[in-house]
Amino acid sequence: MKERQNNKKRTEVKTFPIPLAVTETKDNIAISSSKSYTPSKEEVINQAFKFHSQGNISEASKYYQYFIKKGFKDHRVFSNYASILKEFGKLKEAKLYTLKAIDISPNFAEYHSNMGSILENLGQLKEAELSHRKAIELKPDLAEAHSNLGNTLRHRGNLQEAELSHRKAIELKPDFASAYEALGLVLLEKNEYDLSLKYFSESANLLNNQKKQGSNNERFTIISKAKIEHDIEQFEYLASKGYEAKKFTNLAILYKKIASEIDWPSDTRLLILNNKYQSLLQDNYNRLIHRLEAPRLKEKVVNNSLNVEKITNDYFNHEFGLTYIDNFLSSKAIESLRDFLLGSTIWFNIKPNGYVGAFLREGFSNPLIIQIADELRKKFPKIFKNYPINHIWAFKYDSRAKNEKSSLKGINVHADFAAINVNFWITPKEANLNPKSGGLIVYDVEAPKDWDFNTFNYNEQKIREELKKSKGNIKVIPYNENRAVIFNSNLFHETDSYEFKEGYENRRINVTILFGRREDS
Repeated sequence: MKERQNNKKRTEVKTFPIPLAVTETKDNIAISSSKSYTPSKEEVINQAFKFHSQGNISEASKYYQYFIKKGFKDHRVFSNYASILKEFGKLKEAKLYTLKAIDISPNFAEYHSNMGSILENLGQLKEAELSHRKAIELKPDLAEAHSNLGNTLRHRGNLQEAELSHRKAIELKPDFASAYEALGLVLLEKNEYDLSLKYFSESANLLNNQKKQGSNNERFTIISKAKIEHDIEQFEYLASKGYEAKKFTNLAILYKKIASEIDWPSDTRLLILNNKYQSLLQDNYNRLIHRLEAPRLKEKVVNNSLNVEKITNDYFNHEFGLTYIDNFLSSKAIESLRDFLLGSTIWFNIKPNGYVGAFLREGFSNPLIIQIADELRKKFPKIFKNYPINHIWAFKYDSRAKNEKSSLKGINVHADFAAINVNFWITPKEANLNPKSGGLIVYDVEAPKDWDFNTFNYNEQKIREELKKSKGNIKVIPYNENRAVIFNSNLFHETDSYEFKEGYENRRINVTILFGRREDS
């Protein structure tokens, strides 16, 4: 399944913070057609920057749009508005406004680096590389540009130079968490697993400590009802297992109090925590306050009794490549991984559909999951060929999705940025109330090769139109504990409807491992 939102390609985009002068301007200037007062150009800019810095993107967008419609020109406005458009997947528009910023200020290195990030998401990797190199030429000490170049080089298959670029970014900016993660991904592709784990760990530590430094990282400020209820259940689970029982019992009580005070518009709507609740949560919310070990096992973790020839033939008998495996992992491996995912406070990514995600850069990386991925590719060489491990993550779902009119659900239809997708499930089968559902829907329709990442990963309307036009077959793989689905990652797929028992240990959990690149499929 896909890694959503800002996790797809971790390119760094520079935006301009609120200027100091904004404190002297009118608060909450109204942008209306009223003739009684027309805000000045600088007042509009300052108000837009203020909303943007506070994370109020919808209001910032209104002011940027008002500014642009008035015919005003300012490179900072064009660049900041482009960054918002990029996050919403409007890449062509983001490119246009970044070009406007560059036209006004051609020697501003950050704009060229931003342009490179946009071009990379558009699939224009050669052009993206040129933009990043231009940024470095203009400002050799811009760490973000070096790391962004490394991301582009990785996606072009130039792992050696990508590694050097990320190492340069870290040299320039030793606390640059994204560069550590990006270097970990490069080393993962180079099969340097122990070293990759080291850099993922460093990324997790740096991200975890940002709150103490007064960071406004959205990881520490964004919440939903579904997310806080997940955390309450996890704290109660940890206390019941004897892990710092007093600490986690008190945290569960605190979170319940906060949850009861917030006026939630729905289970899934994302909200910004106000200063009061941020102060109450202190350094506990979305932090690595408990992490279990998941060490490499001495014995094989992928089930030794699997019929490799049959599974391989089943995969290739499908027109595009698809099969599934039962009893995928050894009992010891799945038990260890399940304990890790239940007990580790690594579920920081909050999804609009109500599920939560855990990623390598924030604490999911461990020797066991790398062992599973590596053994899998070696056990089925005809399927995985020489594809490296591309990425790994896990998602955990809310069992209340079964309730009528619930806004909670699984992942929307999409394709992934890889050659082969492996999706496996670890929640005990007894938790599944409907054995015929709860798994994965895979369509016999590939994402068109000329679609960019944002289109095949986010544009559900366009995807549905493509599915209707293609009239391909649909394969529904029901949920089963320790079942792995292996398929061509370019095929559109989505979470099937699911009905699981309520209770923390009954939450549906899937792990995704991606191999190779999309162009290899």
